[in-house]
Amino acid sequence: MKSILVADNRSALLATLEPILKHWGYRVLSTRKADQVMPFLQENIPSLLIIGEGLLADPSLVLEPDMTKKIKSGDLPFIALKQDDAEISTLTSSEIIDVPVGLFELFSFIQRQVEKHPRHNLRLRLKLPGMYSVENHEFVLADVLSLSMLGLFFKAPAKVKRGDRVTVVFPLFGHYKEVEVESTILYTIQPEADNNFFQGFGVGFDNLTEDYKGHLQTFIREHFLREVSSSHNGVGDFAEAQLKT
Repeated sequence: MKSILVADNRSALLATLEPILKHWGYRVLSTRKADQVMPFLQENIPSLLIIGEGLLADPSLVLEPDMTKKIKSGDLPFIALKQDDAEISTLTSSEIIDVPVGLFELFSFIQRQVEKHPRHNLRLRLKLPGMYSVENHEFVLADVLSLSMLGLFFKAPAKVKRGDRVTVVFPLFGHYKEVEVESTILYTIQPEADNNFFQGFGVGFDNLTEDYKGHLQTFIREHFLREVSSSHNGVGDFAEAQLKT
């Protein structure tokens, strides 16, 4: 399991980031104290180092020369968390995340820094009723099993082929909104014994309007945070002030 060290003097921010990173499958070490960063690094070199600018400016943050070299050279991926009243650090960073943190930006940053084959967008696993129409034919009911800002996956008889144009419709529960968008078939899954005769297809959205984008982003963010909160005991309500709305 890949690990991430998060160090920041803002306890509410740590309490928000730690369960999110764990939910994405990372082992998380966290600290509010600058003088604990180096001992953590001596025990286990993480896949990613995230440090708030407040701790970067703290004189008690003392990194060994070889560790500083790894960070500056990019051998140890490093992200800084913005803190407006902090002094500029001598450590350089290819990524600086603003606070409040944007959930989608955080996901994208971490994917680029940590993963060999990064995903480009946050994807939900869920179940929504939906329907699709192939090239203006009658609509067919189907279940939406995954959803992102880029597209979705339908569990349905895959009577389509890659490249077909479809119109997809699905509701955003709690937002009193239904999304209808022109899309393109990206791939199909045919029923076979190896996949328990599962079948369906993935589509990519072609022309989401700005209104749809705003509602969809909010829906994904809210659904994801509820999922994280319910799967991590003791998390309770997230510190919403630490995340961009």
